[in-house]
Amino acid sequence: MESPAKKVCLISLGCPKNLVDAELMLGGLKADGFTFTTQPEEAEVIVVNTCGFVEDSKRESIGKLFDASRYKEEGRCQVVVATGCLSQRYGREMAQEMPEVDLFVGLGEFDRLGPMLKAKLGGSAERVQVGERLLPEEIAKLKLSDFSPARQLLPDPDLPRILATPRHYSYLKISEGCSHRCSFCVIPHIRGDLKSRPMDSIVREVRELVATGVKEFNLIAQDLNEYGKDLRDGSSLAELIGRLDAIPGDFWLRPLYMYPLEFGDRLIGALSQAEHVVRYVDMPLQHINERILRSMKRGSPGRYVRQVLDKLKKAMPDLALRSTFIVGYPGETDAEFEELYAFLREQEFDRVGVFAYSQEEDTAAATLPDQLPEELKQERLARLMELQRDISLKKHRALVGKRLKALCEGPSEESDLVFEGRLYSQAPEIDGVTYLSGDSARPGEFLEVEIVEAHDYDLVADVI
Repeated sequence: MESPAKKVCLISLGCPKNLVDAELMLGGLKADGFTFTTQPEEAEVIVVNTCGFVEDSKRESIGKLFDASRYKEEGRCQVVVATGCLSQRYGREMAQEMPEVDLFVGLGEFDRLGPMLKAKLGGSAERVQVGERLLPEEIAKLKLSDFSPARQLLPDPDLPRILATPRHYSYLKISEGCSHRCSFCVIPHIRGDLKSRPMDSIVREVRELVATGVKEFNLIAQDLNEYGKDLRDGSSLAELIGRLDAIPGDFWLRPLYMYPLEFGDRLIGALSQAEHVVRYVDMPLQHINERILRSMKRGSPGRYVRQVLDKLKKAMPDLALRSTFIVGYPGETDAEFEELYAFLREQEFDRVGVFAYSQEEDTAAATLPDQLPEELKQERLARLMELQRDISLKKHRALVGKRLKALCEGPSEESDLVFEGRLYSQAPEIDGVTYLSGDSARPGEFLEVEIVEAHDYDLVADVI
């Protein structure tokens, strides 16, 4: 008699790119006969899809793995699995330090998670299943027999996948890895160089999900603007946007993670002319001081950044701009920070994320002198966020009385009597929300709303 299907609880941490990997894991596990629960105490298998980008995310991931391991003593759990970036980056070291975790799976192996789990439950699987990730410049120094490179896995409509987002929006992952060599970033070491999806695969995914009722597609990659360069067939982000925009239906396309590099007139034209693309650009600039940008190896001097921002604002006067910045980069002087502060005040970004520099091994910046104290980093972070709070409130007050289109998310976590929605200027999870009053809100549908209240990061609107 066949044993009953094992129940899996999957906890995904970190960015939306990691979440898409988790959705592919869920699809593969379902195809292999596993069932699912959101309650770890009910699961025979707990999978933690880890993040290993910066120190805080590493600590969170390790904490979740220790939490999961306690269910082996207190609940039904038989196997704890670490997948994702931290497992890829430190799987072998973690296996020595964390005997509580039964299986470490890399980014090039997660599509085989089902068979690995069955083998582990049967007592025969290897504990560490992580392919080696080397950059091209590292590979050039080795004999081909010295390593086995890790695979890069990308979504495709033919692969099983279970969306972990609400049914009305999805993350559309168009490429994996990154060919930039920013001095502070470890992503290429973890996820490898740029690998773009074939354009037909992306177009088909959107077409099929539109037919199921998905209303918003958030385009994600480490750098959207790089899309297609590795395919060597002329594919580009501008062409992809044109093809996606031609798909019939009522839906939003939202581009996230667009580096200032490769931001030419053709791409700006594609963004401004597309019917489905929301007037929203997420451009991680990191800094504006010339010396720091050079040290960061960003490849985009401050004057070029300002030119791109000016062109975008002229092409789309109603554009919502989001950016991220790093404070406390090695050697950042008071004057260089004040230049960044003045830049934010000058540009008045709609959304801003600020991060304290994290000294990450395997990055060029980690070896730089003049590493700044944590207290100073946090002080600068707080100053920028205080400035941005005032800018955000000013922009929100300018919206009061305006009628706009909103995507209804559903009942608010704060009260069943209030619904939440998002405007074109509010990306899921990283931006604020618009609270909706009225009895005609329908989750997963577009609504016309009138803004009636402005707060620092959220809005209140009446459904028309």
